[in-house]
Amino acid sequence: MVLHNQDDILSDKIEILSNRLSEIGCNVPFIHTSPLVRQDPPFESLLMTERLKIFRIFSRFAESIPIRYTSFSVTKSFYQNSKQVEEALVRQISVFLEAQLDYFHSFDRIIVYYDCGQSIVSRILRETLGMTFKGRVEFRTAYQKDYRLLQVADYICTLEQSKVRWDEGKPTKSEKDFFITRRMFMKNYYSRIQRKELKN
Repeated sequence: MVLHNQDDILSDKIEILSNRLSEIGCNVPFIHTSPLVRQDPPFESLLMTERLKIFRIFSRFAESIPIRYTSFSVTKSFYQNSKQVEEALVRQISVFLEAQLDYFHSFDRIIVYYDCGQSIVSRILRETLGMTFKGRVEFRTAYQKDYRLLQVADYICTLEQSKVRWDEGKPTKSEKDFFITRRMFMKNYYSRIQRKELKN
């Protein structure tokens, strides 16, 4: 969940990002970081050095912009069905919103951008944010190709999922090839973006 005060204009930093990507010949429609790490389409023909350049440019962009974020996760195998997973996520988000009410009440309006990719997530967002903020919240359908902040959310999710695997001692081959070690992953990427985390 990436949080951004729309009074903080991002256009200059987005232009710098676009220029830097253009300078290295990166002309993909948008940055999707998991495929970038795994060398999946549209990055399948790029060398490791080229993929690392793209990843580093995007990571510095994410670190430079005025955002806050938080993340929620569950271990699906712990639950018996998807309904229990949904209930667990609703509880996590509700606790977070309760703890951050002063932060959210500092805004006149809350706009939620989501691509509606997973119906369970859409329901959860409407149940938690919709119920908490009622008429002050507006839901909009948005797509990664159109919004750099959705790409930042994807980038943070990539790092959060990778951290879980590193912590469990089970990084994928792609993660070991790309980040080398847990220490380097933490130092070069995770710890830097974590400074923007808004915790309960």
